[in-house]
Amino acid sequence: MQVQEVVSFLQRTPPFDDLALHVLETLSRDLTVLYLSTGEELKPEPQLMLVRSGLFALHTEPQGLTHLQTGDFYGYQLLLTGLADPDTIRCEEDGLVYFLPADSFDKLRHQYKNFDLFFQRLFSRRLHLYQSSQHPTTSTLKVADLVTRRKVSIGAADTVQQAAQLMTEQRVSCLLIEQGEKLVGILTDRDLRSRVVAKNLSAAVSVSDVMTKSPQRIDIHSFAFEAIQKMSQYNIHHLPVEEHGKAIGVLTTTDLIRSQQEHPVFLISHIHRQHQAAGLQAITPQIQQLALQLAEQHLPCYEVSGVLTSIMDALVQSWLNIAEQQLGPAPCVYSWLVFGSQARRDMLPSADQDNALLLEKEPVGAIADYFSALADIVCQGLASSGQALCEGQIMASNPELRLSLKGWSHRFAKWLNTPDPQALLNSSIFFDMRLVHGSKGLFNVLHEDVLARCKNNELFLYHLAKNATERQPPLGFFKHFLLEQDGRQRKGLDLKKRGISLVTDLVRVYALSAGIQAVNTRERLDLLQQQAVLTQRQQQNLQGAFDVLANLRWQLQAQDMKRGRHLSNLLDPSQLSLLQRHQLKDAFAVLSDEQQLLRQRFCREV
Repeated sequence: MQVQEVVSFLQRTPPFDDLALHVLETLSRDLTVLYLSTGEELKPEPQLMLVRSGLFALHTEPQGLTHLQTGDFYGYQLLLTGLADPDTIRCEEDGLVYFLPADSFDKLRHQYKNFDLFFQRLFSRRLHLYQSSQHPTTSTLKVADLVTRRKVSIGAADTVQQAAQLMTEQRVSCLLIEQGEKLVGILTDRDLRSRVVAKNLSAAVSVSDVMTKSPQRIDIHSFAFEAIQKMSQYNIHHLPVEEHGKAIGVLTTTDLIRSQQEHPVFLISHIHRQHQAAGLQAITPQIQQLALQLAEQHLPCYEVSGVLTSIMDALVQSWLNIAEQQLGPAPCVYSWLVFGSQARRDMLPSADQDNALLLEKEPVGAIADYFSALADIVCQGLASSGQALCEGQIMASNPELRLSLKGWSHRFAKWLNTPDPQALLNSSIFFDMRLVHGSKGLFNVLHEDVLARCKNNELFLYHLAKNATERQPPLGFFKHFLLEQDGRQRKGLDLKKRGISLVTDLVRVYALSAGIQAVNTRERLDLLQQQAVLTQRQQQNLQGAFDVLANLRWQLQAQDMKRGRHLSNLLDPSQLSLLQRHQLKDAFAVLSDEQQLLRQRFCREV
């Protein structure tokens, strides 16, 4: 075996490509190589297998048959957990495999954090595939899973008669209207009835005269619940589907109904159809039941949070509609804002309300009375629907959070221009804001103004970074966990205050310093890496740490839900597996390192 040939291959293979040349040269001498002929079989051994060439079939239960090819690994699950899978590896095409001894693998894991994280994530993905096969998920259905056929299109200059003939021939209920490759409209069977037949128009009229122009659309990789939201919001039954910006098909309500009548995303549509308070309150048990279903499905936290946030957004919109029905039309344009976890789309069932009102006009006289009543209806309504009132009164029912554009601008200017550390600590939640209902234009004016004031504001960013690094991860000098007590005298790790919040606070500082509009932590991290504010390694480390902490917190609260207990953020680390404890310590170590880098960057600390 030529050392240089092995080194060259390792330099092209993650995670070895991150290691120094001298490390790879030493490592290549530890490897053993095995040539396998078609038909030969292997049994699991306590060593890392890396495929150099060839094709190998791996049969596992319950996943069935998968394949390993150049650059794929096997054996890491045995090395990480000590538990062997009952897998059989069969060579389907002649090939070479490298084997790395267990002690060499462990040495690399302990010396190189990214090497360790790579295999932990690989193991986590494998574990999730196993769990998914046992617990088929419905809440993460994608648009791609529902579109049953490719697009049927016609030109804008064609006649209505030609369109009707094409719809009949193809047995479709709508046509996409295109000019070249650009989607310019949609024509449905309902359009033909209401815009052509009912108005006694000639069949020779052009499609462009009766089509719906610039229709709503959705990306094929979006979640089904996003399609449900959009179709409910705009009261449409046909939604063009795009891939890479080009129309490829249409999603219909029939597709959704056919896919699964009891799919959780239909809850969102059901919420939007409610026009009475009693109807929304009656849905509360269904929301609780959905949360329990999600707890049973072993989903990653970001998927659960996306579903729950969409449901809460729908509840806000429906309660606002009910409030306007009771009170009459609003006396001025307004925007309903959410902050914190709902703004970031990372809600869990334990999340309380954080909302406010942005008004076009000053809240005085009749305007003040109207929005006071509206806020009370909505906030109390949300509480009756399962979203608890905020103990800190960060709600639109608080008159201090019902302000005009001028009022909000003045409030943010005070925080930004004369930042008081304690006041800023209490107000940091407001810098994660999102529009849920109302005027997008009004919201954009405020949001863009705040971002412009934040960007390169050294004094503000200094204090924000100071606050973001005030609390430390609960990890001692020798990497042992530092436990704390809650109000019920239980000891554990507060995954929210000492973990997830540290990540969101840290990422918020970077995002505001760069003027990034995104609020979701995952999206912020991606954009920070794209804009070179963070290195790729920082982005991956922070994302990995955030996922570990969020998933453990969701698992903890899922167990509480299933046992009917109060939802807690306090984790007893003795209940974790060896691998989970190792992952958690690594996540806390990443946070410690990143907090130090944040202080160096914004607080000039060495």
